[in-house]
Amino acid sequence: MNPLITLSGFEKRFGEVRAVHPLDLEIVAGESFALLGPNGGGKTTILRALVGLHTPTAGRVIIDGHDIVAEPDSVRDLISYVPQRVGMPGLLTGREVVTFFSQLKGTADERIGEVLDLFALTESADRYTREFSGGMMQRLGLAVAFLQDVPLYIFDEPTLNLDALGIECLQNLLKAKQQNGTTVVFASHSLHYAMQLADRVALLVEGRLVRVEEVPLFRDTIIREMRVRVVLDHSTDEMIVAARLAGAESLDQNGKQIWFRAIPEKRLDVFRAIEGAGGNIREIHTETPDWEALIRDYLDSEEESG
Repeated sequence: MNPLITLSGFEKRFGEVRAVHPLDLEIVAGESFALLGPNGGGKTTILRALVGLHTPTAGRVIIDGHDIVAEPDSVRDLISYVPQRVGMPGLLTGREVVTFFSQLKGTADERIGEVLDLFALTESADRYTREFSGGMMQRLGLAVAFLQDVPLYIFDEPTLNLDALGIECLQNLLKAKQQNGTTVVFASHSLHYAMQLADRVALLVEGRLVRVEEVPLFRDTIIREMRVRVVLDHSTDEMIVAARLAGAESLDQNGKQIWFRAIPEKRLDVFRAIEGAGGNIREIHTETPDWEALIRDYLDSEEESG
């Protein structure tokens, strides 16, 4: 498939600071694509370049065949963008905010009520936005973004400050949009929501593109890196040895707790080994890996393949 978005040799500097190192990236029409990584990775810089708010220091940004620097007017109507933090005039109601943007965008009046309903804001629509919670304000920003049907939606941390209701509304709407060929690009630091919303992910670290991967493969990596915490009456060195022989890795012990990593198929064997060594398991917890662990895993695998 032809890409809807192409970043070719894209680089961005702010003075002497290189925010994004040269990279090449393609995103095809109809996919949901996540930019992932810790703070300072370059995610927001790339998104702002996609909507024309940052001019590349080097390279090109092409959207639907148009260079965003040379042909900004040809790109503007293709995109709807929601920044990381949504701010609205506090003396306007939610309905007045959506109405203003509807008139600005030239959308039909009935669309106002539709987007308010889509993001569960109908009952609160006539309250001043200064009374809105952070989650409601984020939902309002998303309601404005979806006033128009466009080929490309770009969101910076869409689940940041978004409440559970808003996340559910967003997920449902994005699934429906994708069925019609809509493309979604978003930045996130949340592994959980990225895997729910994205088809592919790009991992960015200190402005460098480390890896682009389809979500099923990325999920496998997270599962491999996930640590299991076992709470016991007490732990012993014998239990650690038994767990290691059963397939556990990265073992750690502290009083009544043992931490380890193991592929899912081996975890039951590890639990049984701990019990066989005299352990009385009270609780079992899984812990999502942090960015440092994921990045280390990717870089190590790249060195092995290189």
